[in-house]
Amino acid sequence: MDIRDGDEAIVRQPGNAETTGHARLPSLTGIRIFAAGLVLVAHAFFLPGLYADAAVQKGTSALVPLATSSVTLFFVLSGLVLTWSARPADTARQFWRRRFVRIFSNHAVAWALGTALVIGYGIHVNLVSPGDEYNPLAVLASLFLVQNWVPTNEFLLGPNPLAWSLACEFFFYLLFPVLLPLVRGIPVRRLWLTAWVAVLVGLSVPALATLLHGPDFLPTIPVPGSQIWLAYFLPAARLPEFVLGMVLARILAEGLWRPLHMGLVLPLPFLAIGTLAVLPPVFAFGPYFALPVALIVGEVASRDVRGVPSFLRRPAMIYLGDRSFALYMIHYVVIMYLCQFVFTPGAKFGIPAATALILLVVIPVSLGAAWLLHRFVERPAVTHLATRRR
Repeated sequence: MDIRDGDEAIVRQPGNAETTGHARLPSLTGIRIFAAGLVLVAHAFFLPGLYADAAVQKGTSALVPLATSSVTLFFVLSGLVLTWSARPADTARQFWRRRFVRIFSNHAVAWALGTALVIGYGIHVNLVSPGDEYNPLAVLASLFLVQNWVPTNEFLLGPNPLAWSLACEFFFYLLFPVLLPLVRGIPVRRLWLTAWVAVLVGLSVPALATLLHGPDFLPTIPVPGSQIWLAYFLPAARLPEFVLGMVLARILAEGLWRPLHMGLVLPLPFLAIGTLAVLPPVFAFGPYFALPVALIVGEVASRDVRGVPSFLRRPAMIYLGDRSFALYMIHYVVIMYLCQFVFTPGAKFGIPAATALILLVVIPVSLGAAWLLHRFVERPAVTHLATRRR
């Protein structure tokens, strides 16, 4: 979701939750490129399997938590921004139409490109499915963003596996018109308590998942598939992260946020990644990162509200942040195509050559594809929506 969505933002001032105007939270647009960039880097090094040295290739899996924690940031960010910019006179239908246009245009293109490759060469081209045959029903489920509700790999890992997170967002959007009045009705004195409850409920999901057993999700991810589905893919299990973002918007609106030192909160997600060594593996997936991510997002948004200078508001960061959703949606498909037609399937290289291919081919081509997708698909779709609305 684009934070600068063209909607009139609600400017929340302490003690005046009904003031409206044209202010935005531009730093939250800028921060998105860091999250999307971490996902790209993790996937670029891990997914192609380009390293001939097995130990080095296995070591790239250490980057995976960077991607999973970034998804948590997207979920928290969505809840905060949608609540902050909610229009008082908006209807559920109007809200759903705007969300649909913004997410489905990019998704449809990435899905079509991935589907063409899967149909032509088999489902294994998505780099994570162990089999060859694709399930047409699973491909359709991925198009309509309902694949997460079926706990099998053939549904979860479709023509563009990253669409799983969009399926969660789609679920959040459906519930948002119901959740918004509930969050707005929370008494001010209970907002922080509600935020902590959302964090704890989220943490309970991977804890409960450890009670499940079964075959590993994938050979490269030795965690039971049932645990991964419950803690990572199931949209209902990821809802606390979205609600946490909504409550953060209220906390900011009511002036309850106390400034934090950015030098202290920025390392928190990395410290959380470090503690994964002593936790069950399933904690690397899902809402374990909700608290450190929420502190970063809340502080970044608070600095916009307080008018504190931030490099995230610079035009270059806004420019990149505007294209972050396109980058997130298309980079996995780009890697699939490169592995099929450029590197050739199963190709392995020495450390210098593999690293050079990742840095000079995979990442630049992904960035270029994101620019094209944003320029020729996302922007025209949003412009068409705005024209129709006028």
